[in-house]
Amino acid sequence: MLLDELREAIEKLPESGAKSYLFHILLRVHLLKNSADSQEEIMELLNDIQKKIIFYSQEGKLEREYETYHIVCGESPAGSLKVALNKDNKVIGFPDFFSNGPLWRMDEGEGIRKRLEWLKDHINIPEDYLEKEYERKIASALEEIDAIPAGKPIIVWTAENADEQTGLRYFHHLLRNKENNVHVINTVQSYKELFPAKKNSYLLRHSGEAAPEKLKIILDKNMGSPLTAEERTRFVSDWQALSMTKEVLRIWKENEIHSVPESYFDDYIIESARKLHKSNKGFIKSARLIGEVIGHLDEPIGDGFAEYRVRSLIYNGIFAIKGIPKSMRFYSIKLKEI
Repeated sequence: MLLDELREAIEKLPESGAKSYLFHILLRVHLLKNSADSQEEIMELLNDIQKKIIFYSQEGKLEREYETYHIVCGESPAGSLKVALNKDNKVIGFPDFFSNGPLWRMDEGEGIRKRLEWLKDHINIPEDYLEKEYERKIASALEEIDAIPAGKPIIVWTAENADEQTGLRYFHHLLRNKENNVHVINTVQSYKELFPAKKNSYLLRHSGEAAPEKLKIILDKNMGSPLTAEERTRFVSDWQALSMTKEVLRIWKENEIHSVPESYFDDYIIESARKLHKSNKGFIKSARLIGEVIGHLDEPIGDGFAEYRVRSLIYNGIFAIKGIPKSMRFYSIKLKEI
């Protein structure tokens, strides 16, 4: 009975839905094949997908097609876009930060596992989030991108930073076999054109810093023409080169992505601590220093990576510490030279 029900449900799936489920299954199997409890997890995954296929066929709740599909780096800018746009737009927020962490073979299961291991070893993120939510969200975003139907325009949002410029190239790698028209909107460039900065006004660094109403104006005014085949191929080639690098930190400089040593911002962190010590000779909350660093850098690096570098400076004897460095809220630092 169940086999007949499942066979009937699969026959009702549209081609894009069937491909999406197959991609999701194979990706998850690839990610979990070296896990100690992979058999149990894979069985749980397959059972969940079986239930979804039957449920969707009975209830008719397969996701509808949208008029336009948007891809953006991060869940925060994705949330802003969802607020800004109407229901005919599908927004896919890729839940990762591409300026730091290894990219080596990230378009394969092995590379994603290596990236996950690096995050576990270096960034203060709850381990249960990394082991469950991170992989689930990545797999879900990849599935949504793969399921974008033919003929619908795709808009990739980017900005003048290594995170979104790297994401731009990664997304084009994922879209390389799709014949859809692909548009690119550079939020920072559009922001400068449409909202000229006044003296001492705040300059946008990342799409996540733009208000929803500004994103809507940018879309209406600056969508532009779709990329040519040559432009798309160039982005794919850029990603292929990035995916062979072993460095864990990238910056955007002179319109190019540059891989730099992970200690690249250490001097800036130390100088920021010196400035804070001018008014406080004692221990400074780690969160206060990290806020100072990420608030003034032109290149968004994320508070997780900045906190990792603060801990590295502690281990290297530059900072003294008071407290336990299980997260930036729990410890304070002081330059030993003070």
